[in-house]
Amino acid sequence: MKKHFSESRTVEEAVATHQQRVDDAIAYYEKYKDTDEFFVRPCPFCGYEEYEEAEPFYGRYGVAECKRCHSLYVNPCPTQDFLNDYYAHAKCNAMLEKIYTERDRKEKSEILDSRVTFLADFIRKMEKDEVSLLELGCSNGSFLRKLRRYLETSGISKTVHLIGVDTNPDAVKSNQDSSIELHYGTAEDFLASYEGTFDIIWHTELIEHIISPYDLCVSARNKLPRGGYMIFTTPNAYALESKSLSYNVPRMLACSILPPMHLNAFSTLNITSFAIRCGFGVVSIETPGTMDVEMLKLQKKDLNNDLARSVIALGDDGKELVQELLAATGASSHMRCVLQKL
Repeated sequence: MKKHFSESRTVEEAVATHQQRVDDAIAYYEKYKDTDEFFVRPCPFCGYEEYEEAEPFYGRYGVAECKRCHSLYVNPCPTQDFLNDYYAHAKCNAMLEKIYTERDRKEKSEILDSRVTFLADFIRKMEKDEVSLLELGCSNGSFLRKLRRYLETSGISKTVHLIGVDTNPDAVKSNQDSSIELHYGTAEDFLASYEGTFDIIWHTELIEHIISPYDLCVSARNKLPRGGYMIFTTPNAYALESKSLSYNVPRMLACSILPPMHLNAFSTLNITSFAIRCGFGVVSIETPGTMDVEMLKLQKKDLNNDLARSVIALGDDGKELVQELLAATGASSHMRCVLQKL
């Protein structure tokens, strides 16, 4: 079985980070539970207001299952002021930033490099000589820098304008590539105020954090020309790894429900109807992940079904085959979605 987990972080880092995430989640819940910093929202996927209560997150945050589309989402939801406080001060965010910074410094990164090559190939195939790309949640622009360097060395003879926006002012100020334009602010505010349009709007592991992903995606659609693309990655709530491990057990990697960080459980089941509701057509939905079987093996004591336990009992060749099957059938842990403005 190929080893992929160490590409992202060590097991020790994963355990420590998840525990800090849970500790911070509980601390912030206790801080705000008797205030007005929670509100009931409609389903972020289909807009329906009726829901059944699912198992709460660590006995605190409510989790709802929509009665119409059966998607899971955090409800009541923390307000934006709650989330601003959490993202600015929770200890787990500093731990994650350190992990991501170290990953970005590596000359080779399977996760980042696969995203770079995917976007570069996509740009190559576009029938335009000049392409503009916006990254939402760009941090210090490290991904855009990798993409720019790859585009320059891969023989793509297009003019590509790279722009990013992020809510962390220190990250934006630390931009070290003068050819990349970074802006400070929320994605929604930037999209509302920016006068131009983009051929591609790109974001990774962002949409599950947003109180209203519908509003974000409609705002993004408004900044795309007809035929423009929104491309993003997000956890897949219908992955074997996600289905085999509850959101209430220690996790090596974050799952779709992890408040106050992850508020919306996107999946290969609900993403198409969500995209259509936002005014997009679906070009592709893939799950090109590589870590599901390894996650099952690392967390075998927490598995909740016999199928998952059978998978980890296989030999290395069998595990590798199962992982390839998960990726090919849309059952791996992360989705990559390409949507097009109609």
